[in-house]
Amino acid sequence: MNTDHESCEEKHESQPETESRGPLVTDLGLPSEASSHSDLTIKSIKLMKCTIRDPNQQVLVLENGVLKAVPDKGTTTPETFYISTSQLSTTSIKKENHIFLAVSKGELCLHCDTVKDPEHPSLQLKKKNIKELNSLNGKESLPFTFLKEQIGSYFTLESAENHGYFIYTSNIPRQPVGVTKDLGKEKNTQFEFENTSVNLNVVQDGVYKLTTAKPCMTMEL
Repeated sequence: MNTDHESCEEKHESQPETESRGPLVTDLGLPSEASSHSDLTIKSIKLMKCTIRDPNQQVLVLENGVLKAVPDKGTTTPETFYISTSQLSTTSIKKENHIFLAVSKGELCLHCDTVKDPEHPSLQLKKKNIKELNSLNGKESLPFTFLKEQIGSYFTLESAENHGYFIYTSNIPRQPVGVTKDLGKEKNTQFEFENTSVNLNVVQDGVYKLTTAKPCMTMEL
């Protein structure tokens, strides 16, 4: 996976070292609409932060602008992914299953370019803030959109622009992350999403306060 700008080399987002993995995300559903605060409920949550690993215990990292899968040896710092619900909807797929993914503090968005057979699409990082994607029209936002489907405790991520192509990692360590339609043992298309620490704004007694999110890793846009 390459960025669309030659000088786009981003530093990893620093994360505190922990002795154990974060809790797994069992539902990637995200609210797509803001909720009312008149009943003093939790304020609308629109952004999720997580790290991603494959079944081979490889985690996704960003190295010199390239997204790779590397073995998790305990000292590896995974890249933090920012995930947002796309407003794009179809008649056959629920809106909350359309998501955007970004790295580098939300400044580099995963993008699957538009191609026609016999060409094959590629997975790229586009220098665009994830917060801006829902302001694009449907045609512009489609290459940034991925369809997530849960399979047990894992998720698959299919390109909305190129149906049948899924984000994958190679069984060979330190290889770039890509997209493929050749599903099999050599290419992993299922992923676990692990929580990272983040603060939530909540309404309590009419006053917004900060609290630590343990069961989910969401934050406001």
